[in-house]
Amino acid sequence: MLDHYLLTNGNIITMDGRESRAQAMAVENGRILRVGANSDMADLIEAGWPVTDLEGRTVLPGFIDTHQHLGLTGQVLNGIDFQGTKTLKTVFDKVGEAAKTAKPGAWVLGYTLNDFSLKEKRMPLKEELDAICADHPVMIVHSSWHMCALNSLALEILAPPADLPGMDLKPNGEPTGVVRDPGAPDFIFPAVSSRTPVEVKLASFRKACEAALKQGITTLHCLEGGGFGPGDTRIVLDNLDQLPVNVVLWNQVMDVDETVGMGLTRIGGCICADGAIDAYTAALFEPYCDRPDNCGTLNYTQEQMDAFVLASHKAGLQVAVHCETDKAIEQVLSAMEKAIAAFPREDHRHRIEHCEIPTVDQVERMGRAGILAGMQPAFIHYLVDMEDYEKRFGWDRLRWMHPYRTMLDNGVIMTGGSDCPVTPHGPLVGIQTAVLHPIEEERLTPMEAIRMFTTDAAFSSFDEAERGSIEPGKIADLVILSADPTEVPLESIREIKIVKTIVEGQLLEDPRDGPAA
Repeated sequence: MLDHYLLTNGNIITMDGRESRAQAMAVENGRILRVGANSDMADLIEAGWPVTDLEGRTVLPGFIDTHQHLGLTGQVLNGIDFQGTKTLKTVFDKVGEAAKTAKPGAWVLGYTLNDFSLKEKRMPLKEELDAICADHPVMIVHSSWHMCALNSLALEILAPPADLPGMDLKPNGEPTGVVRDPGAPDFIFPAVSSRTPVEVKLASFRKACEAALKQGITTLHCLEGGGFGPGDTRIVLDNLDQLPVNVVLWNQVMDVDETVGMGLTRIGGCICADGAIDAYTAALFEPYCDRPDNCGTLNYTQEQMDAFVLASHKAGLQVAVHCETDKAIEQVLSAMEKAIAAFPREDHRHRIEHCEIPTVDQVERMGRAGILAGMQPAFIHYLVDMEDYEKRFGWDRLRWMHPYRTMLDNGVIMTGGSDCPVTPHGPLVGIQTAVLHPIEEERLTPMEAIRMFTTDAAFSSFDEAERGSIEPGKIADLVILSADPTEVPLESIREIKIVKTIVEGQLLEDPRDGPAA
């Protein structure tokens, strides 16, 4: 492994705030030593430094995914992937095939099933799963991770209380096998996760990191623990040296003492103030247009949220909370505003995650309070059907879906994430989606979209002095691309190949060897 080398003849987009570009750079002991023209490296070439000719390829700072889940991603990589599935017959066929090779007593687990992409427009029922697989417990997780389907054996093993909130029931009171918010994330998922051995979890964490590396990601914000993976925060913390990327760890609980006791500086993530749009549990001021008796679900009272945010803020922690739509955003935004007013902190960098359909007033207040928006542009690419969403929300509300330009104009710093496994790791998909936003007024330029996954992402974790741009002294986290995302047609940004991902200067192969994924 080289401890010093040169990259020359490249198109280096430094993201240094001045839109500077360079031809060459020197890396030494994992850090950037020098950035400039090829001629600026002459003395190092003469001194015999190894040289890699980039042959015109583009270099960016390594991508940062600011919202994803190692534990859940690892589960998906080890389970059945239902992304893109169109019929329940395909679901049943895949479950049946997995059951044939499963060890006795092993769970058959499937993920990323979007019921609205199915011809039948619903989740499978327990009797249907029983007919395919009665000898193994089965759990199929919705793409939103706010709903699941279980067979009878899984229900028997997990033994959810008869009055579990979110459990769909038949007229006779018998469970259908479908469980929604809040019962799915609060009871079902932790019960299944607790049955997974630590060594299996750790192997899946590494597998998730390796998948991220193939997409040019060098830093992962890992939102772990809580109901989605009890104990996972501690497992990640104790094994950071075994993970091949830089990790920014969020303890996904509301326990301030536990978080401070672990030596962590941030709390939250998918602490779900509300549910999910796809499950009709995202909390709204006004009802869903196609379900006029439903305004979604707030999972906490205002008093509970105020107390959590205030305690976290007073303890000096950075706070992030999941809020999909306006009513949940209001609950958390007001809690943050109160905490900041009561105990002013100049640089808290609290975040509201997802922030999919805020009001304009909420965006303006976020800008004034310095509250960041943890956005996932790939949601639009993978999950949003604009015709369906207009039926749910009406145009007046839908107009403010993922309002990137409005946020930028109001001084709201946006970070880019995937929420993997809800959508796959893939910053280039997110960048393309942000510049081709279906609402033209909210589109970003390619450079603005790249900032979400580089400089602004680094800022969001107080890491801007070390990562996020290509400047002397910073850690050499880099991604080499086959083309320049600011020059190719916007529709082809996601087709750019990841030639090489470099973490802390580790250039393991010649980038000319070809794409990593």
